[in-house]
Amino acid sequence: MQKPNIVFIHVDQLHHRAISAYGCKYVHTPNLDEMASKGFSFMESYCSMPQCCPSRASWFTGRMSKEHGVVVNSYPMAPALPDLGQWLRKYGYETVHTGKWHVSGRNVADSFKVLHRGSGHGELGDSTVARSAVAYLRNRRGNQPFFLSVGFLNPHDCCFPASSHGGPGKFAFAAKIRDKLPPLPANFDHEYDKTGTPRVRNWSTQDWRYYIYSYYRMVEMVDREVGRLYDAVRNSPLAENTLLIFTSDHGDGLGYHAKVSKGYLEEEASRVPAIVCWPGVVKQEVHDGRHLVSAVDIAATICDYAGAPPLPKMTIARSWRPLLEGKETKWRDYVICETSIGPLSVCVRETRFKSIIYEDRTKLYDIRNDPLETNDLAGDPRYALAKKRHRDQFREYLSRIEIYPGPAGIEEEIARQRRFGRRRTSRARYQQGNLYEAYVNWYERVKAEV
Repeated sequence: MQKPNIVFIHVDQLHHRAISAYGCKYVHTPNLDEMASKGFSFMESYCSMPQCCPSRASWFTGRMSKEHGVVVNSYPMAPALPDLGQWLRKYGYETVHTGKWHVSGRNVADSFKVLHRGSGHGELGDSTVARSAVAYLRNRRGNQPFFLSVGFLNPHDCCFPASSHGGPGKFAFAAKIRDKLPPLPANFDHEYDKTGTPRVRNWSTQDWRYYIYSYYRMVEMVDREVGRLYDAVRNSPLAENTLLIFTSDHGDGLGYHAKVSKGYLEEEASRVPAIVCWPGVVKQEVHDGRHLVSAVDIAATICDYAGAPPLPKMTIARSWRPLLEGKETKWRDYVICETSIGPLSVCVRETRFKSIIYEDRTKLYDIRNDPLETNDLAGDPRYALAKKRHRDQFREYLSRIEIYPGPAGIEEEIARQRRFGRRRTSRARYQQGNLYEAYVNWYERVKAEV
């Protein structure tokens, strides 16, 4: 049987609701809508850690952030771990990458043939990324199967209007399009000026609405480039033997809970869209809201379809293949998402309930009936069993993963940077101290609970 070609399309910071096919009235995404109509959408999809580098390292290793070592941006990936590019090369694939990589500690050129390295600005660089991928598809020769990874940056450009320089409406453009500005989310925290992060607490309501408006325009920009690539695949002789997978590394606050950016475990940051297309193989027009899936599953799915063995020690990852092809299979009961930004915390999500577990407290939400996470049930004795079950599931998860203790010499590196007053270097950025030690200590305490 001929091995399929695999195209992995990933974007940066796409909120799971910001696609018109999923009911958003304030954004126009005809190309993602087309993929959703011709493919299989996982509506309960979570990243492994809601920040760029950790999430991306999970895509390419099939391991959770506390396993591969990238616990925040710029912490290096464990050097002994193979990634998908290296792995699929061993099993007959040409591995090619274009655009954003951002897996700290791993040179993309050691794993892929690199077409283009992208840029720090999606509006300027994403079109070149798309064109480089299209050019590769049109000019390749031979019958060797390929794995093409395509990294678009937008809607990450939202980080520019979310900067600390006066708010997104500072140029007075917002007032001129006031009638076009989307409303604030239903769970917007109107006390944000007292509790919000410093870079947004001075925004007016109009500033917030303009941020949301701008974000949707950035989504539309990247939708066009995704469509350029999607059309190139579907209108080529490769179409019948090419699997496409689309997702985002994490979400964005988008005003939900009066937040922007990422790094926390509420739905707006941790939940992501995921679409898979392969006409004739993958079921079409499916919006699957029953199965909980994780970013680490992408590596397992790609290996499965490529006919390659699983990457080493993928104890959490599951291949989506039986779900995509409509076959009965026993699936997981819960999914885990972690963060090392701010207070260490872990999300445990079941089909109905979700906990956010911190070292000193827990939040509990009924996601089925409270999808906007407005009513914390953790103190309600009626939900004590759900809260305990999630704690037990957290402990079960810890028993299955192999925690990375950190690179050799990390304490010396931290001491050196503090001694010289350096917050960061080109080789490592341990400005937050030894996070490895912090989470290992916490996880060991949780595992030891009776």
